[in-house]
Amino acid sequence: MNSSDFVYGSELQGRGYVTETDIAFGTFTTATGVVAFCGALLNFYLIKHVKAFHNAFGFFWAARTVGELGSDFVYGVYTGPITLAQFTNIPPALSIFAYQFAFTFAYIQCIMHWAVSINRLVAVWFPFYYDRIFNKKLCVCVVIGICVASFMVVALYLIFPCNHIGYSPRFHENVFVKCRPDLDRDNSLITPRLVRACFSIACAGTAMINMTTFCKIAYIRVTSKLKYNSIEFKRDMRLFTLGVMQDINMIVVVGSIAICNNEANTTTVCILLSYDGLVFIYILNTVFMTFFNPECRRFLFKTTPKVHTTSYIHPTEGTSQWPLGSQTVTN
Repeated sequence: MNSSDFVYGSELQGRGYVTETDIAFGTFTTATGVVAFCGALLNFYLIKHVKAFHNAFGFFWAARTVGELGSDFVYGVYTGPITLAQFTNIPPALSIFAYQFAFTFAYIQCIMHWAVSINRLVAVWFPFYYDRIFNKKLCVCVVIGICVASFMVVALYLIFPCNHIGYSPRFHENVFVKCRPDLDRDNSLITPRLVRACFSIACAGTAMINMTTFCKIAYIRVTSKLKYNSIEFKRDMRLFTLGVMQDINMIVVVGSIAICNNEANTTTVCILLSYDGLVFIYILNTVFMTFFNPECRRFLFKTTPKVHTTSYIHPTEGTSQWPLGSQTVTN
């Protein structure tokens, strides 16, 4: 590119007019962001009012939902609307900030996948030590540590220049922003490594953890019918299955991001999977949590459960660290 023709941030500008494709992608992105944002609020509402989530699992779930909110907000308020508008005077710093803001929260959500998987492993393998391991202090420290790590990860874009990514309304996805005309590459050096790290932690790492948890569930299924059929263990299995379903979705989306690598003029399938797919799986998270948990269904639809009273402390509920109230168990 000729130096005289180079304009920093030109990749992030709209085309000045709107096409049918822009309307389709802009509408879908905006709607996805708004629906996912409302779904995140529903998650918080359920976590607050359903006693089954008044424990470490619910706390981690809430923290992961906070990670989802960042991307939901950016999609619904910024990237979707500017795709529909196709402005040609968008400040490059604004697009770059929107990407880094969403990326920070997405990384929190990414690492929280790993924390939730560890939580389920302990609940299944060591139920009587669950409260002792996942006490309130540890849970708060884990979440704070993950948040700090995510902010440090995004700070790498400021430390290593010429690696910025921003949203392009023309290409309907995040693209690399060239910092000078003589640059001999069209991609960020940092982003692929961060995405691969997320893939290793949130996908490959949680897959190994979940496999270990599944082996224990299978072992209990064979050796202890009484424990396998208990209400508490059934609930642990539901929450484990819920996490696995979300991990599968995460593998597809993060894998797509790694393959597409924020390239301009990529295929429509890559855009849907690597960009819109990220927030779409957040919607699925809410759907799974709401409709695959009988506690949530009963609370939302006000159905009457069968009640079973027990005379012992449930090992996977935080009776000493988390305010649960009554210890009544429902089917």
